Amino acid sequence: MSTRHLGERYEYLSENRVEQYGGDINIYLRWEKHLMFACPSAYRVPTAMRLGDFLEQMLKPDYAAHPDCAALDFTRCQWKLDKAPWQPDFDKSIADNGVGHMSYIEFHAPGLAGVDGIGY
Repeated sequence: MSTRHLGERYEYLSENRVEQYGGDINIYLRWEKHLMFACPSAYRVPTAMRLGDFLEQMLKPDYAAHPDCAALDFTRCQWKLDKAPWQPDFDKSIADNGVGHMSYIEFHAPGLAGVDGIGY
């Protein structure tokens, strides 16, 4: 089904623009083969937060119910930032790692293949 626009232009201010976050940013993160939810997780994070702190204090608690979480070693993971290979520095801030508003982070944890090895 197509839609038809009745005006010359459709302009609006998105509610998800960076100015709405008071200095924080919105990021998305997906742990490959470990989708406990139907889509990547979204997080509101301060740009000055250390990446390692974000992973340990925000991400890991979200995945704590997954049986692979206890064995998760972020230093052994393979990373992508906005679909490109990426080598994060866990001691640097979110901003210093090049993560921006609406960035998409993906990681693969070798040896961890999800519940019963089926990628879930």
